[in-house]
Amino acid sequence: MDRLFASPELRVSVFRFLQSSDLIKCAQVCRKWKDDALYVRWRFCTVGLRELMGKLAPMEEEEGENEYGEFCVWSILQTSVAELGEDGWKDFLRLTAKVHIFSISTFLLHLDSVKLLKELLNSYGGPLFPNLRRFEIWSDSEFVPMIFLGLVPGLTSALINGMDACSSEDRFDEIFSQVSQSCGGIRHLELQTYCAQSGPVFNAFPELRSLDYWSGKFSGESWMSLARCNELTKVDLLHVQLEDIPEDLGAKSFEFPSLKELRISGTKKVETCLLLNNTRMPSLQRLQMKNIKLTEEEAKELRGNLKSLCPQLEHIELSTGALA
Repeated sequence: MDRLFASPELRVSVFRFLQSSDLIKCAQVCRKWKDDALYVRWRFCTVGLRELMGKLAPMEEEEGENEYGEFCVWSILQTSVAELGEDGWKDFLRLTAKVHIFSISTFLLHLDSVKLLKELLNSYGGPLFPNLRRFEIWSDSEFVPMIFLGLVPGLTSALINGMDACSSEDRFDEIFSQVSQSCGGIRHLELQTYCAQSGPVFNAFPELRSLDYWSGKFSGESWMSLARCNELTKVDLLHVQLEDIPEDLGAKSFEFPSLKELRISGTKKVETCLLLNNTRMPSLQRLQMKNIKLTEEEAKELRGNLKSLCPQLEHIELSTGALA
């Protein structure tokens, strides 16, 4: 076993298949395992806000009702700017520099503690999470004040999920706006919400390469804004609410130059066909449409239009079950 795990590269390769809790156990075996296990743990595993705040200072819980009259439990950091001091804050910054995947979910930090974090940044400087590449936000109205923690310039991947919001409002539009204003370098975006009041616009993400969008509103403007993402190669639109699709869409003359894979499921038939019949996708290779009932005539017409709009299209899967 010792000879099998003698190589640090091999240890890291194996450790990447383990969960965070298993890596912590591996770190207790010996010094060599500790260094490699903790490296993988911080670089490849999701680190939650609760764990990080526990490293900063002790916490106490406070119970109460939020603005919607719903029961909540907030955590309060038991320290101050003066008590923690610059050395304590710098130690915390060194810890956040190890984090590559950060998550805010279920854990609620009291507004006084959020204010304390901002005071620490103003007093002793940053940056927080200089190496962060993915930010997972389980969006909820209670989490909005904490979002600034993970909005760093180098972010390349983001998840905004409001499906399991603790309160009755996931504040998707507000959170999406904060992300789009602060992190224009995002390449991979996952959105899940029931509460989007308007279709998101993606102009702020010129380097976007993949989009997964579940259940929220999706407008004609949303679709046209994706055409401005010249590096976009993959789009999944699953049960989104297609609305405000202009009938003269074809007159606007736009295309998705790099899109290779498009999957659409559970959307309105007329609006979906309107998008596909009026968009040039010269690089598209695979199209999948599920849970969208098409007649044989509609499927035939769509295939005919796509032949000219998508010359590289090889696989078409429609709700009729036909496969080309």
